[in-house]
Amino acid sequence: MHKSWWSKQYWIMIAVIALLMVMAFMYRDSLLDTEKVAEDERLYNVGVLIDSTISDGGWNQAHYEGMEAAAKELGVKLHYRTYVPDNNDEAIRIAGEELIAEGCREIFATSFGYGDGIGKLAKKYPDIYFFHCAGTKTAPNVSVYFGRMYQARYLSGMAAGMRTKTNHIGYVAAMPIVEVIRGINAFTLGVRKVNPAAVVHVRWTNGWDNTEAEKAVTQKLLQDFPIDIVAYHQNSSSLLETAQSMGAEGIGYHYDNMEKFPNSMLTAAVWDWKQLYTKLIKECIDGRFTSRSYYLGINNNVVKISPIRRGTLSAEQIAMIDSAKDAIMGGSWDVFYGPIYSQDGRLMVQEGQTLSDKYLIQDMNWLVMGTEGSNDGSNN
Repeated sequence: MHKSWWSKQYWIMIAVIALLMVMAFMYRDSLLDTEKVAEDERLYNVGVLIDSTISDGGWNQAHYEGMEAAAKELGVKLHYRTYVPDNNDEAIRIAGEELIAEGCREIFATSFGYGDGIGKLAKKYPDIYFFHCAGTKTAPNVSVYFGRMYQARYLSGMAAGMRTKTNHIGYVAAMPIVEVIRGINAFTLGVRKVNPAAVVHVRWTNGWDNTEAEKAVTQKLLQDFPIDIVAYHQNSSSLLETAQSMGAEGIGYHYDNMEKFPNSMLTAAVWDWKQLYTKLIKECIDGRFTSRSYYLGINNNVVKISPIRRGTLSAEQIAMIDSAKDAIMGGSWDVFYGPIYSQDGRLMVQEGQTLSDKYLIQDMNWLVMGTEGSNDGSNN
């Protein structure tokens, strides 16, 4: 009887162990299947090309934070390639093919100089969707997107024109391309709207991410002219430190760095990419990709002006800026309505007329009246 009891216990134990093994195997398979299903349902891996660091307090950080917020909302997985150089098609090809190999079905190229490389990738991989920021060339599987940053530039120019005591404002510009020239002109028009006596002094670094050049150009501007406010078009916010150290205030760009410069930054023209990135990724997930050009403005929440630093402008002055903003958002007026004169006094836009989007994106190569400096990247 004792042996029979142990015999029964032995077989019960074997049966329990076998059942546990089967359940463990099934549970393992279940986990794998669940992960696979979740990945398929998300679709979705999204690739992002960035030409520098994601923590530059400027262009790249704005893209990174917008993309992260969109991915969190949609539940997609992001794959980054940083420090992918502009105008290097081989580097763009390698980074793009790595992202495709990682399962990315949608790739965002966040720098103007990626255009030719993205075009070649798109031809080679027609089943992948590409989005080129600041680009001008679409294809069946390529869309381009940008924002009407000139609107926020204009508003920040109004703030600078109201704030300056010397009527001399500096502008440190990157490359002599249409995008940068358009921004200089919008800013200057805003300055001169409220202060016709003010002059915007334009100097070039001929690069997006050269902190030494930015520092040198800023220092030279402040040494050569009685400048008390500096604006810029560079990827990072590094030159704001130089301006602050020399007693000048700054107009930020790309990103709101008021916490970093609480006593010297007046305001900033900033990007907010979250809503647009959410829209573009979701459309691809839903199978609704359309090759097109997206050119969105203040009323789409892609571009914004950050709050004016407290104590710098009066309530009446801020109300003037808000009124211009409301007119832009309502569609009753926009920045490049005539009459507008060029730097050398030519009438470029007649009264009652405006410039087309095509002209603003592709053809503007002249500086408006009120600027001092060249439009070709030289600092002579």
